[in-house]
Amino acid sequence: MKIHFKTKGDTIEVDKCLDTELCTSMARLNLINDSKVEPLEAAHQAALGRATVDGITGWEAVVNVLQAFKIKLSMFLVYHDLRKRGRKVRRGARSGTLIVDTGKGKLAEILVLEEGTPMTLEKLAEWSRGASASNHEPIVAIVDRAGVISYYEARATSHIS
Repeated sequence: MKIHFKTKGDTIEVDKCLDTELCTSMARLNLINDSKVEPLEAAHQAALGRATVDGITGWEAVVNVLQAFKIKLSMFLVYHDLRKRGRKVRRGARSGTLIVDTGKGKLAEILVLEEGTPMTLEKLAEWSRGASASNHEPIVAIVDRAGVISYYEARATSHIS
């Protein structure tokens, strides 16, 4: 393992870093701040087999982190997918959202939904307008029952008379 994380209350901290290049890169990307790491990132690194969390690695560590920090599996799956694609991702200010750097000098706000989640068009449009007002590209990620993720652009439009 390259990094050992430990849970400490309501945070996860770096216990030991055995790969200084990886840890420096994570710090440069603000994935590690003052030895603290976002639980989604700790779970991502454990899923990749690069890290342990409280001495456990792999999907067992992922499940433990998600349970301890009350994170939905769908949120982790989208985060993990985007990170595997090389994107810089962080939690969004709005519930159920992630912010991702699109690589085009713009940020996208991703609303993570599970297949079958009730969502009215009004709520979706309201969220889309809020994301756009924050200068974020609104994207909806739907995670189906098999864990397959579909991404959709979700721009609210004005009524045209």
